[in-house]
Formats: sequence, structure tokens, C-alpha cells
Amino acid sequence: MRLLTASATSLLLLVAVAAESDRCTAIIVGANASTTGAPMTTQTADCSNCDFRLLKVPSQTHAPGAMRDVVLVKQSYPRYVGDGHGPMYTRTALLEDDLYNWTATPVIGQIPEVPTTFAYLDGVYGVMNEHQVAFGESTCGARLWAKPLSQGGRALFDIVELSRVAMERARTAREAIMVMGHLAETYGYYGCSWEGDDVFAESGETLTVTDTTEAWIFHILPDDTGASAVWAAQRVPDTDIAVVANQFVIRSVDVNDSANYLASSNMLDVAKRNGFWDGDDVEDFDFTASFAMVREHPNQYYSTRRVWRVFTLANPSLSLSPTTDVFASDYPLSTRPAMLLGPADLMQLQRDHYEGTAYDLTTDKASGPYGNPDRYSTGAADGQFERAISLFRTAYSYVTHASVLDPRLGVVWFGPYAPHATTYVPMYAAVKATPDAAATGSLRRFDNATLFWANALVGNYGGIFFKLTSPVIRAASGAYEAAALAAHAAVTAHVATLSNADAVTFLTQTSADATTHALASATALFTTLVTRFHDGYVVSNTTADEMNIAPMGYPQWWLRSVGYYVNDSNEVRVVVGALMGAALTIVVLGVAAGFAVGRYVALQQPSVRTVKY
Repeated sequence: MRLLTASATSLLLLVAVAAESDRCTAIIVGANASTTGAPMTTQTADCSNCDFRLLKVPSQTHAPGAMRDVVLVKQSYPRYVGDGHGPMYTRTALLEDDLYNWTATPVIGQIPEVPTTFAYLDGVYGVMNEHQVAFGESTCGARLWAKPLSQGGRALFDIVELSRVAMERARTAREAIMVMGHLAETYGYYGCSWEGDDVFAESGETLTVTDTTEAWIFHILPDDTGASAVWAAQRVPDTDIAVVANQFVIRSVDVNDSANYLASSNMLDVAKRNGFWDGDDVEDFDFTASFAMVREHPNQYYSTRRVWRVFTLANPSLSLSPTTDVFASDYPLSTRPAMLLGPADLMQLQRDHYEGTAYDLTTDKASGPYGNPDRYSTGAADGQFERAISLFRTAYSYVTHASVLDPRLGVVWFGPYAPHATTYVPMYAAVKATPDAAATGSLRRFDNATLFWANALVGNYGGIFFKLTSPVIRAASGAYEAAALAAHAAVTAHVATLSNADAVTFLTQTSADATTHALASATALFTTLVTRFHDGYVVSNTTADEMNIAPMGYPQWWLRSVGYYVNDSNEVRVVVGALMGAALTIVVLGVAAGFAVGRYVALQQPSVRTVKY
């Protein structure tokens, strides 16, 4: 196969601003830092073309000697078509078959199957299984890349299939890491891009991995043969919060401390033989410095700025510079938050645009007169916008919420579309099937019966007048989420009285009802925004005899920047200056002409006397 390593020059890749192949931010919280008493993790699936559906994969039993298909990675709709993941993924379940005649997803290899697989919620990656093992994900650039088996390479697994197999087989976070690590080492690992300019930027991956007690960060990349993998995992302290933002964060790896570190057997050898590490002292080995791709100016803060933001929001007393080096060498892996964090806190972190900082995307010139934080891709490699946690191109985001009391109560707070325009809906991992509004739809066609498109209406319209609409959007989503979080306590109490079968029925209906409510809320919110903010006016007192319609106006800085004020316009100043210059010229010419005429007259009258005063 074709396997490339990055030289010192090619390693310094200029990754395009807002590169849409760089997808996600993942936050992870230890059990003792959480109000729930269990670890939590998040993901923002920042992908412009990804399949936004959340589907339930059921538990399955298999005959002795059965084999499990491994498919070629695909993240756009439909990400998988076949019979291997239950009825929600079959060809007949696709509701948009009039757009294209989709066929089964290509199988590129097989591995031995296990007798019984666990049920789980599945997005672009595995999300949470019936034992409450949960994942977040963030693509990370790496110094090695490989191709899959079907594309001229030797690698069988990508991170999507690894996450699915781990969901099917793992009861704990540690088991999930070992399953993925073993499979990748044995069968080979490839990133989600194997041709074009972004092969290095896409070749590494991180999964944040949690269960009811432990929180881990798992890094992986291809090895230098293209037929195996290099990986490492570090446990996040129970008291801490950590974040991965498209860049590896694990530094030292103590292979003798298996309570807190896990790693592939080839990690040090691959680093040494490729010149990534001198091999002199194992204690000096640095996983990130050895294997991470380097981001060059002007994008060196693409990842580290988000880490800075999460850490300083969670722990305001933490002294960190937002202008660290490319690997944030002066940042810790994790930090203890100032207070315990709950699901609602992580929802708010995912909605952040650096508000109130020097990097606030709602107050700079690019935000326009109404503070729109969205920054679209320009295709230019020599400039940058800040990369916020909340992005317009997000397929979905979520917060996982495990229960230490009852394994049936694991829930994913699921928010289709951009975090700042979504409402997080409780999707219980035990449901028989996810609700249609979350389980159907695609980017190929608008559908107001889906949560994604209902939220996209809110986000796209709300962005036009963001500073005016954002408080309304946040109030609506906040009210829904507060009520849903409060209702979770009642759900917990009721499920404790139910049999397993009855609990599945109840939780399925609970998620369905919550989804129906969220869809209705988003639809109503959109109509409210259009009613209150349109055509340059703010409408209020709509229930009074005389409603109020006031012009939105524009901020002074913006009016000046577009030349609204005549005296402030450079163009007008040039014109005025030219007119003044012309007038002065006329005066000078007039004086000169007068002098000439006077002299002529004097010459014609020699008897003129000189009068002295």
C-alpha cells in the first residue's frame, strides 16, 4: 500500500480555516466533578455533510463461527445500509429512496463475531450502549496515514467501525479501549481520508470514553506499516474536566501504571524508528510531540483556543494564556472545575462563541451589525477566523448522562444542528427505537418533521439578527431543558418500580414525548422569531390594542464603517479636499490676474503719482 510519513516540511501543513474535515470538540468530566456522580462526555459533530440521525442498534445473538462484517467508512447520509445493525439501518427503512437508489454499504473484511452483542445508540460514531459505556469524538491530525483494504491499502478498521464494535462488546470504558486497541493493532487502522490534501489532518482520532465510574481519553493513528495501529489512553482524574479539540493532548505515557495509562505495544518502537523520538529515555517520551500533526500559522490556535476556553470557563482561577504554543505545552491534561458540573453546564459550554473575551465572535467586525457568530469557510490559506465550540455546520451535539443507580437510565441529551440553536432532548439508551424526528431525515431535503431541520430554521433565521434573537432562543431552549432535567428525576423514580420490559416501553414513550415537545417548541420558536424580528423592525406588545413596532437601527461603529456619516466618509473627505483645493487655486489665479491687469493700466498712465501714507 501507499503509506506516507510527514517530513519536517510537509508536517507543517496549512490547514484551511474552518476546514470542514476537522469536525468535533469533545469534553469529558470525571465522576467526582459531576453532579450526577458519574462521568459525562460530550461531542459536537461539526461536519457539514454528515448523517444527523440518531438510531438504535439492538442486541443480537449469533451462531458459533459467525463472522462480523466490517464496512468502509461513510459519514454522509445514509452512513450505513444493510442488515447488520438492526431494522433502522435496513434499505427499507430509508425514507428518501426517491432521491437515489442506495445499495448495501461495501464490506471490506470480516472478523469473528461474538455470541451476543449489546444494544446501543448510534450516530456518526457509537454514542452509548446498554451498559452506559459512552463515547465523544474529535478528529486529530497525525504524522502517519494509511489506506483501507478496498482502496489499495492494508487497514481494515476506521474509528467509526471501531466505536461500533466496542459498543457491541464492552461493559466498561477500559474494556472498550482494549477492544478497539486490539482490533486496530491486529487488523490495521486508517483515517477517514486517504486521498487529497487532508490525509494527515484526518489520520488521527480521539475518543473520550466513559462508563459509570471511569473517564478516559483514547488516541489512535496508523502505524508505519499501514497494517496496524499506534494508540494510547490516559485516565482523566475523577475530580477533573478535560477537552480534546482536533489535537492530541496525551503527553507522557507511563506504561507501568496500568491504572491510569494504556498503550499499544509498538508505540515506542514506531516513534523511534521514524525519528519522532530519540529513544534515549522512556520518561521523556511525549505522545503528542511524537505523533501529532503540527498546525502552522495562522491556524496554530485552531485547537488550543477551545481548550483554553473550556478550562477557563470551568475554572476561572486557572491562569492560562490563550496564546500558547501549538501543542499547549503549558496546559494541563485536565483541571479541577470551580464547582461540580451537570449536564446543563456542558450544554452551555457547547454553545460558546468566546462571549465576553477578546475573541468574542459576536462583537467583532465580521459579526456585522447584529453580532452573527457564524464564520463560513473562505478557502483561503493565509487568514483565519476564530474557531468557536459552537458551529453552524454541526450535525448534532450531545451530553451523555450515566446513572449510578440503574443501568436502564443511561440517557443522551441529544441536540440536532448547531448547539446555539438546538434544544437538548433526553434519548434514553434503553429505548426500543429512537423517535422519528431524530431517526429520519437528511441534508438532501428539508423536512419540518425532523428536529434537525426545525432547529436549522431557528439557527439560520436567528443568525440574521443574532444579538436580538439569541436571548429569545436561549430562553426557549433553557426552559425546555430545565423542565426535562427536572422530569428526569421523576423518570428515575418511576423506572425503579418497573420490570425491564415495562421500563423499555416507558422510556421509549418518554423519549418520544420529549421529542414531540421539542419539535413543537422549535417550530413555535421559529414563528416567534419571524414575528418579533423582521424587515428591520422589532415587534412587541402583540397582545395589546396597539402593538409596538420599533426600528432595529444599527450600531454606530457599523454605520461609520460603511460610510453612512458624510463627514466620516473617506470618499467625501477626498471630494471636499479637492473642492477646497480648487477654490484656493481660483483665489491665487484671481490675485495674479488682478496684479497683471493693474500693472498694464499703470504702464498706460505714466503721470500717476505715488502716494505715500
